[in-house]
Amino acid sequence: MDNYHSIIASIDIGSSKIIVLIASVDDSGKFTVIGHAIGNSAGVTKGVIDNVEQASQAINQVVQDAYSSCDIDQCLNVSTNISDPHLTVINRSGSTYIPTKEIRDKDIEISVKNACGIPTPANKQVISSVINNFTLDKDSVTHLGVVTKHPIGQTATNLEVNMHIVTVSNQCVNAIEQSIRGSGFGLNNIVLNSMASSEIYITQDEKDSGVCLVDIGAGVTNLSVFTKGGITYSAVIQNGGNQITQDISDAFDTSFEEAERLKLEYGNAQVKSIREDKLVPFQQIDDDDPDQSERYLSQQSLVEVIEQSYSTIFSSIKKVLQSQKLDRSLKSGFVLTGGATKIKGCDMLMLSCVTVRTKLGRVNVDKITTKKLQFEGGLKDPVYACALGLLLFDPDESDIRKEQSSNKSNIFGTIRQKLSEF
Repeated sequence: MDNYHSIIASIDIGSSKIIVLIASVDDSGKFTVIGHAIGNSAGVTKGVIDNVEQASQAINQVVQDAYSSCDIDQCLNVSTNISDPHLTVINRSGSTYIPTKEIRDKDIEISVKNACGIPTPANKQVISSVINNFTLDKDSVTHLGVVTKHPIGQTATNLEVNMHIVTVSNQCVNAIEQSIRGSGFGLNNIVLNSMASSEIYITQDEKDSGVCLVDIGAGVTNLSVFTKGGITYSAVIQNGGNQITQDISDAFDTSFEEAERLKLEYGNAQVKSIREDKLVPFQQIDDDDPDQSERYLSQQSLVEVIEQSYSTIFSSIKKVLQSQKLDRSLKSGFVLTGGATKIKGCDMLMLSCVTVRTKLGRVNVDKITTKKLQFEGGLKDPVYACALGLLLFDPDESDIRKEQSSNKSNIFGTIRQKLSEF
């Protein structure tokens, strides 16, 4: 193969699909996808692995297919995703007095230690700890100060660091590690779905003005909120594209597979978008006859079910953000991605539900390209959002979990890795 600086890979473990991307990174930092595979998932319910053996077999098959798509037979630099409905997010600050008046590395380390000096429950571990910014000489009354991302060398008497810390269950992490262990990949990073997707879909300008990334997968909906340039909040809603399919199945007494076909072939997120109703053939399971018989339903009635299901997801998102008082902080609105957002009218329905600007995410093609690779929709298909974002996510995050394995109440040592960003 060509002489690349390094090889990295990502594994997106979803409720319905598993995606593996293999990429090279050249000396300029440009990512090029050189290998790809997608396959059916197993042992995963609502984004969480509940059968390690089944998940491991499914992952291994897709990994081998990805290897076959390029001349790579091993990769030790791998990132994967996590969707834990019981995740906890903490926005913490820590400060320190600067005796020399000039900020040095040691001062940053002390402020980070003070911010992270909180005990972690025995059944949880920190999966992400992000430095959003620093505040110099914050006034105790007005709470104002000089905000910067690059404090080293600046003059101040007090330094405060502002961090976003996410904890997830040990059980979720252990299941992921066990499932990937047999694939031949060397796992070194686990990232929240929406945080990964934001790497490829959210611009820094949007993060500065306030934006929410919504990743609607088959099993769950992941969201991350960014304000003032950094991440503020993350959550997992236990509802996704599979629930929409199930609602169709329940409404018309048909199989899940047939409901999925109806959704993909005739679906729309808004009834008002159906200009002319038509009859749609489908296979209904007859209670009196074990054989399936073909029947007809109106497209409008199908879309009514779909619209109600999507509206439930969007209403849940709105309530979550309102509970955190973040619904009025999104000047750049919502960015939608994930496989379940491919249905027509998804963005317009969410706009009507949340009354805040909403758009479908677009891949930042300046960050990543394809080479000798052809697959449906290319990189712009939202189904690849998380897998692409995992390739771009800061690999220095990986050491956070390693540090906790020896001391769960102290993640200070691992934050040193993050200081390279500044």
